[in-house]
Amino acid sequence: MREPTPPRVLERLLDWALPPGLSGRATMGDLAEEFHHRAARSTLGARLWYARQTFSLVAYRLLTGSGVGGGWGGPGVMMDVRWSLRTLLKKPAFSIGVILVLALGLGANAGVYSVVDGTMRNTSWWAEGDRAVAIWPDRYFSMGQLDLYSQEQTTYQALGGYMELAFSLRTRDGSSQSVNGVAMSPRLFRALARQPATGRPLVDDDALLGVGPVVVMGDGLWRRAFGGDPGVVGSTVEVSGVPMTVVGIQPAGSRAPGGRAELWIPLSMDPRDDDFWKAQTLTLVGILPEGAGLDDAAQSLAAFNARLSQLFPMFYPQGFADGLATVEWADAAQRRQVSTPLYLLLGGTGLLLLITALNVGNLLLGRAIARRRELAVRAALGAGRGRIVRQLLVEGTVLTVVALGAGLVGGGFVGRWVAGLFVGEAVVSSSAVTSPATLAFTAAAALVAWLVLNGVPLGHFLRSQRSGLAMAPESGTVARKTLVAVQAALATLLLASATLLVATVDNLRKVELGFEVEGLTAVALSPPEDRIIERSRARALYDGLVERAEGIPGVGAAGLTGWLPLEASAPATPVNLETRPVVPAQALKVPMNLVDPGFFAAMGVVPLEGRLLDMRERADSPSAVVVNASLAEALWPGSSPVGQRIAIDPHAWNRWVPVVGVVPDIRSGDITEPAAPALYVALAESPARDVSLVVRSSSEAAALAPQLRAAVADLDPLVPVRSVVGMDDVVRSAYATSWVMMGLLLGLAVLATGLGALGVYAILSHHVAAGRREMGVRLALGAPPGSLVVSVVRSGLVLTGIGVALGSVAALWATRLLEALLFQVSALSPWAFVLPALTLGIAATLAGWVPAVRAGRLPPSEVLRSE
Repeated sequence: MREPTPPRVLERLLDWALPPGLSGRATMGDLAEEFHHRAARSTLGARLWYARQTFSLVAYRLLTGSGVGGGWGGPGVMMDVRWSLRTLLKKPAFSIGVILVLALGLGANAGVYSVVDGTMRNTSWWAEGDRAVAIWPDRYFSMGQLDLYSQEQTTYQALGGYMELAFSLRTRDGSSQSVNGVAMSPRLFRALARQPATGRPLVDDDALLGVGPVVVMGDGLWRRAFGGDPGVVGSTVEVSGVPMTVVGIQPAGSRAPGGRAELWIPLSMDPRDDDFWKAQTLTLVGILPEGAGLDDAAQSLAAFNARLSQLFPMFYPQGFADGLATVEWADAAQRRQVSTPLYLLLGGTGLLLLITALNVGNLLLGRAIARRRELAVRAALGAGRGRIVRQLLVEGTVLTVVALGAGLVGGGFVGRWVAGLFVGEAVVSSSAVTSPATLAFTAAAALVAWLVLNGVPLGHFLRSQRSGLAMAPESGTVARKTLVAVQAALATLLLASATLLVATVDNLRKVELGFEVEGLTAVALSPPEDRIIERSRARALYDGLVERAEGIPGVGAAGLTGWLPLEASAPATPVNLETRPVVPAQALKVPMNLVDPGFFAAMGVVPLEGRLLDMRERADSPSAVVVNASLAEALWPGSSPVGQRIAIDPHAWNRWVPVVGVVPDIRSGDITEPAAPALYVALAESPARDVSLVVRSSSEAAALAPQLRAAVADLDPLVPVRSVVGMDDVVRSAYATSWVMMGLLLGLAVLATGLGALGVYAILSHHVAAGRREMGVRLALGAPPGSLVVSVVRSGLVLTGIGVALGSVAALWATRLLEALLFQVSALSPWAFVLPALTLGIAATLAGWVPAVRAGRLPPSEVLRSE
């Protein structure tokens, strides 16, 4: 049988493309030798390979106008770029896969960094955020306290208060819609970072008594309710039944303070109001002048508290504020809470990028080994080592630049998606990926990736070419194995972190809440002040709300509360025992929750002892108290509190109220903190401006919401509904940060594990291909195929085991950074390191199984003959 020969036409093209002389003839001989080598396996494959080499050399001759050769002084960089693009197009599947993998890592880093940048630098509510302080943030103030403090303080250049409220806005078509808003001091409004884009801000005269009410509207509400009509500024709109003049439109994105505001009205203070000195949901904020600090703010507040004790000794005894007069930077606490998770997430995406770069470097190393004959041909044609290195660098650069562009496009979506996951954190937002900081960070990340993915094949190429330019088929094995081990180590680090957060979320879900979550819906309401200023009118409104809710089909029970569990803690009140009286300053301070008789039934709470509040509690002051188990144990250990009498009003310290029942601890505030002592009094005896209607129903919250909104509007269209949410969502938001971090780190860990498995597959496939002859000999000598399978799989497990060991050592230190997010889990829990090892071991086994089975099926005679 005649031996196949290269096509004559292609040989003539090569003769034209190659330089004359010895180097050209040597190259023709090398190509012919490789052709015969490939033709022994497949004649068609050999012809296709020969044609590809011929057209490559012809294209190079056409583009350069000269023979193949030259070093750094040959064709320019643009020529290298065109050559690289053509080379990548020859292997589209390989090129697209590499670009997508690299773009994934760069896009994740760009998106997460945009969230870090937006949260840490661009989300301050105040124009001078570094000098804005929240004054005594654990305490609510009264209008009288704010008015007195404003007159007497000399520390702040601006001082004011704000209250988050809900309003009912009548639109042009006559319908009403609930809108979240803020009543705030005009001076404080002018300290906001964003001022009206159209019209004017609130001014001091707007808060004067007798002045016509005004309102500033948010851009989104303006467009949604009035179609963006500029004529709205200066016109009158009806807000909660009161005609108000629109004086300004806030620019898009202005939702501060509180993170949900779309209406801003001036905070008016009337000393003639009966509630002028009554504590309300009023938060005080001050703007310090240049040179002033937190110590000055603390001293100012301490002096004011001393002044209150001097003016009103009955209400504010000496020492009433000891240990409570704390001042902290405005929104600093929220940033502090989310900063650690965000930086940890950024670290996780950095590890993912490093893994992807190592994986791409591993693939490029394998590709360079596969191209060893091409590189040898180019060297024989006169290309020096520097010329070939430059070409390889340009190829890596082209891949990185294309991946960077794709990563930036995807990073914008990633940033908005990640920021949206932190629904309970008003300070979390994302900046544009085109911002200078994000672009600089992403470019730096791309540079690191470029160095890694180019350094892997180039480092091996330069090391192996000290005596020649031909790479052996089995070359690069050690380097590729090292890369696989490093990938496994990084994947172990991510998996260990994700495992700890999975356990944390599981523990949080098991926390005893004290009420039945399933089937419970909460409706946040803000009745207008004139509806609750009189107790009789407030009681009629409360009764009507419960009656309308219970009339909805499927609703089993409904009740009201002033403080929804898990969302916030009620203000604390001192407790005085009739049997062991103390002065208010020395009394135990306990959150006082306002509830109506239907609250406990709706929450599924059964009394442990005594009875619950009922319709008998409708006096003008607290006439009965229910305490939780923790308070009962704290005040009456070993005995029954039912029948005991306590005083809970510091203004009437000897007015004794009987304890009528004990209920289980109902969680409020931070879910990770132990259940705190608490007491409950009747809402009808102390009407509240903001209340939540809790409804137990067989319907989901989403399906029930329209009926609940309609029921409230039917009772009183001026009672705005701030939100309707299922209590299961409220519970999830209580540990939202841990939940989000768990999901994101788990996703990164899965990607890292997949990439690590891909690296194991690649190295074992190369190992099988390079060791075909050895394996064929072993099979010919009688070795069972199963032994080869075990040998190949074991190789992958050994590499993974080395990586797991290295990653576990790193995780022993790194997981300590997660301690702030963990709940009832140790950062050094052994199973947090065992589970990643098992996961990666399974992934490595599966990744090695395919090339292992392929090795076991090698026909010995065919292998030996082909070799």
